[in-house]
Parts: sequence; structure tokens; C-alpha cells
Amino acid sequence: CRLASRVPNFTKEAAHSSELGILQRAIRSGGRGVSIRRLFEQLPNLLPRLCPCMLMSPISAAQYLDPRREPFDIVVFDEASQLPTCKAVGALARGENAVIVGDPKQMPPTAFFATNTVDEENLDCEDLESILDDCLALNMPQTHLLWHYRSRHESLIAFSNARFYENKLYTFPSVNDRERKVRLIHVDGVFERGKNRQNRAEAQAIVEELKRRCHDEALAKQSVGVVTFNINQQNLIDDLLSEACREDTALEAWAYQAAEPLFIKNLENVQGDERDVILFSVGYGPDEQGKVYMNFGPLNRDGGWRRLNVAITRARQEMTVFATLRPEQIDMNRTTAEGVSALKGFLEYAERGILPQTDATEKAVRDTAGIIDAIRFFLKEHGYESTGHVGHSAYRIDIGVIDPLHPESYKLGILLDGPSYGNSKTTRDREVGQIGVLEGLGWNLHRIWTMDWWDNRDAELQKLLDILSNEPQDPDDPEDTTEAMPVIPEEAPKLAAQMSAETPAIPLYIPAKLKQGSVSAEDFLLPRYTAGIRKKLEAVIQAEAPISENLLMKRVVQSYGITRAGSRIQKHLEGILAHMDLLTTSSDDRCFYWRSDQDPASYDLFRIAVNDEDRREAKDIPVQEAAAALCQVLHDQISMGREDLIRETAKAMGYARLGTAVTALVTGAIEYALAKNRISTDANGNYILI
Repeated sequence: CRLASRVPNFTKEAAHSSELGILQRAIRSGGRGVSIRRLFEQLPNLLPRLCPCMLMSPISAAQYLDPRREPFDIVVFDEASQLPTCKAVGALARGENAVIVGDPKQMPPTAFFATNTVDEENLDCEDLESILDDCLALNMPQTHLLWHYRSRHESLIAFSNARFYENKLYTFPSVNDRERKVRLIHVDGVFERGKNRQNRAEAQAIVEELKRRCHDEALAKQSVGVVTFNINQQNLIDDLLSEACREDTALEAWAYQAAEPLFIKNLENVQGDERDVILFSVGYGPDEQGKVYMNFGPLNRDGGWRRLNVAITRARQEMTVFATLRPEQIDMNRTTAEGVSALKGFLEYAERGILPQTDATEKAVRDTAGIIDAIRFFLKEHGYESTGHVGHSAYRIDIGVIDPLHPESYKLGILLDGPSYGNSKTTRDREVGQIGVLEGLGWNLHRIWTMDWWDNRDAELQKLLDILSNEPQDPDDPEDTTEAMPVIPEEAPKLAAQMSAETPAIPLYIPAKLKQGSVSAEDFLLPRYTAGIRKKLEAVIQAEAPISENLLMKRVVQSYGITRAGSRIQKHLEGILAHMDLLTTSSDDRCFYWRSDQDPASYDLFRIAVNDEDRREAKDIPVQEAAAALCQVLHDQISMGREDLIRETAKAMGYARLGTAVTALVTGAIEYALAKNRISTDANGNYILI
């Protein structure tokens, strides 16, 4: 609401040189004759209002943003592991602060076409692979985001967590944790070595799987991505799918017209993508002679394991690996590449679903074994099967009670205040964050506190039985898809009301209504009229302040039927005003009177007359009021040159034409606003609000 309220009104026609006018003209002309960089230079104040957050690549920042422009408050780099330092410094120079976000265990910048220009004699001055590596090497302040968000089933991330992240990622078990979502389908195919480097059988198997999913009503709702080891296999699958789409229009619509269309990518360009289901084509395997070569393309290179890590962590719900190659066919005696070793381990995991236990997980099992064993024994006595320490990472659900109707899922998760609870850094993590994630994954949870267990074990066990004995949900019931209501800040309704309300009208200048009479100029000077004159002066000031001394006297004198105030009448009125203790200011040797509740230093209103008869002359308007009009014009049109600012301010105050007096008034207002630090000039020499 706050950001939207700062966007100017585009329905009003703006001055030619104002930022709003420049943008309106560019929109009408379709941007003809002006480059984006030049347009950005001309809109230094309007652009941040329209686009407070700008999404750009480093090359776009260099092309469109002049280095001399006011820097951004913050520059955020995403996928920083893929960005060379030399390409990052240009964007870094355009911000005052920076946040570098990336995973050092994912892919470095692609260097297929890069030349080796490393200065061997000055290695300490050479850039590292990426801006992320350089920041880590410089020991910049860092924090680790350990909660894994993408995978809706823990088995999808479990291998990477164990193999590449030392099991430090916080992943959360799914309610159907007993079911595996990573599976290996063996394909009887041949890897064509040499020029083709393709596996046609795997490609055909993947296309058949895509057809099956397209024509299955339930599976068609899931988005799909295909990942291959090399570009040759990617192109082959793409060609076979195109042929299938020509014969099946439904397949083409499902693949390419969905909200998340199908993608087919290789290891080098899949980072950052995700889909509900990932189909993975290994491609490599025995050749026509049945021989398996230990050459797996990018996996054999240094850091190739990072490419595998990226490829196998793209799925949200399910991953299917199509492979001619079997894990036992990878001979680690013939290669030392870590990427090849990781591929062998991943194929074994996809085939068998078994992960090695680590010291950290074994310690967690030992620490809570006593209470967990007692509860599980009690559950077994009452006919409930259960599993202890459900999960693969450091975070585990202490006990999962198996659903007798669906043995692959859990009916209830039991949480203790054990290691997972104690290791949480904040109360919000323990009581809100973790519980919210688990419930989002479908868990029905129950807590047993250690102190309650020791105080009254029987009561806790009975409470557990009562929960389990409730009628199970009908398996035919549709899954609850109720979305959580967004949290609305307390001030949002008030801000929304302010934005929806009509813009308040500019205050009108309405002359004071005085009782009319008829007195001669001589009698006007008599003492008996002084009290009445004083009251009329007060009434005019109350109605019209700030008001010039000239206009104030004119209003009072004319109410007595005197058409013109001579020098004697003026001196008489000046004497009365001097004894009234009024607040006054002066500009250009003219005196202005103010009400006691008005502060000239902070005055920010300007008034326009209802009709021409009531319009004040420029000399009767205080510079403070003219400055308020000027600031309103800059608020509406962001910035503009001096001539346009004078003209637009005069127009806002109701003057159709510029005269000497009006120009002098607005010029004085510009100087006044500059002196009061209400406006300034930008890099283009235009005036802007501070």
C-alpha cells in the first residue's frame, strides 16, 4: 500500500520536461527514438517509485544503468555459484549493500568456451570460479539456510543430503515416508559411443512415460521435467517428443500449454528449475559390444559431482531414473572421479532405497531410545505397528504410528522433547516453523512431554490411545486443499482505506464575508469605529490567512463603503494592526498576516479561487503557499526543469498565463523551497522533492 501510494497519477497530462511527461511521451511513441538506458537516465526519481525492486541480469545492469545514478539500497545475487566475479562487480558497484546467495555445492560457471588466461605468477590476485567462492574466501559475514523447501518427500533430497551436505540440511519426513519416491527403471538399451552419444531406448521409454502421464487424469495434473546427461540425449528426446506431438494434439497441449510447461534440459542448464516430477535419462551404458567405458562426460571432470547434485534435486514430488547402466557396472578401480562415484551411489539408492547411517543419526537414536522403546512396546501391545526415528536427516519424528489402512503411510506422528526439539535454535522454530512444515506435509501430530511422562505415564499412554482410536478418515475423501490464510499486518486495513478514498480536493480560497456599511473616509479615522475595524480585521485573518497586508486592508476598507484607502487610512490601519499582536512574515518587502494556529515554517497548503473575481493577484500570495503548490507539482510529476516547473506551478494555482508577477512569485518559491531543503536538483539538473 505504501509503495503504491507513491505512484503518480498517469491520467493527468504532465509537463513536457517532467519525468512523468517524458515517460508518457515514450509510452505513446512506443519508445521510438530513445534507448532504455537514456530513458532510465531521464527518470532517476520516477523509476524507483514505479519499480522499487528491479530484476536484472548483470549484463542488463551494465547496459541499462548508468554507473553515476544513485545506487540501489541493496543488490541481491541469486545462483551466485554460477556467476563469475568479473561479471558481478558491475552490478555490485551499483548498490550500497549486497547479499550474495548461492550453494557452493552446486554448479560453477560454465567454462566450455572460456580461454585459460590465469596469471600463474600472480595467483593471489586471480578471481576464483564464482563471486560466491570469492566472498567465501574473503570471510564475508555469512549464514546458512539449512531448511530444505523444494522436496515434498524426503527421499527426493535424502541422497544429496547424505552424500554432499554431510546430512546437515534440515529435511522433514513425509507422512508417506515408508513409500519411496525415487525409483530406477532399467531399460534394455545401447549407448551409441562416438559421434551420436545417444541412448535411443531410454529416450523412447521417457516419451512413452510422458504419453502415459498425459492421458492419465490424475498424473496429468503434475508438472514434468526431463533431465539428461548430455545435449545429444536431450536433442533426441526433444525430437521423439515432437514426432509424438504431431500425432497426438492432446500430448502437445499438455506438454507445452500448461501453467508449468514440460522442459527437457541437460546437466549444464537445469540449475534453478524445478517440477513436480523429474524423469532422468542417464544415457550412458554398455555399447553394442557390451563394454562399459568409464567416461561419463562432465561427471569425470573436477567438480562434476556438483552437476549431479543439481540434476537429482529438481523434483518436488517424484523422480524416475531411466538407465541402461546398472550400478555394479561402474568400476571405481578404473576411475577416481568423485562425480562417477556419486553416480554409482545414486543408482544404488534409486534401485534399493538404502542410505548409510551416519554418526550424528546414530547418536540421536541412542539419546531417546528408552522412552521411544517403551511407547512403541505399548503401541504394539494394543495392535499398532510403529517406526522409530522417522526421517533421514538430523531432524526426525520420534515415532511414526503406521496406518493400518495404508501401510505405506503414517496415521500419527509422536514428538518428544528430545534432540530434534533441543537442537532448534528458537522457540518459533520448535513450536511454529517445524510444526507448520510437518502439517503441510500431511502429518497428524501429538506431543508427549518428558516431565508429563515421568509424572503420569499411564495418563499419557491413555491419551495416546484415545487419539488413535478415533475413526480414521475415509480413504475416498478428497485431500484437504484448504490454503492457509495470509497474515495481514494490523495497519493494512487503514492503509487500504486511505488508498481507496478519493484524493482530497485542493483547498479553495474563499474571501471573508463582512457586514457592509457606509462611512466617510474622515469618519473612518474616528476612535468610535476602532473596535469595529479591529473585529473585521480579525474576521478576515481568521477566514483568509495567510493574507497580505494590502489585501487585508482592502477587504476591511471596502466593507465600510470606501473604494480606495489613502495614506492616512493605511497608517490608521497599520496602527490598529500593530496593537493586535499578530503573527507576520515578509517577502519582497510585503507583509503577510497569519493565524495563531498556523506555522509559516511548516505550511504546506495552497488555495485556488472558485471564480475569477475572487482570484488573488500574485503579489498577495505568500511565498510559503506558492512553495506548497510547487511541491505538489513535483509530487505529481516527479521532476522537471525550471521553466516547466514555473509554468506548471502557475497552472496549479489557477493562473492561465505567466506574467512578470506570477513568474517572480514562483521563482521566489523555488528559492524558498531550496533554502528550506524541501526540493533539490538531480543529476540531470531537474528539480525533485527531497
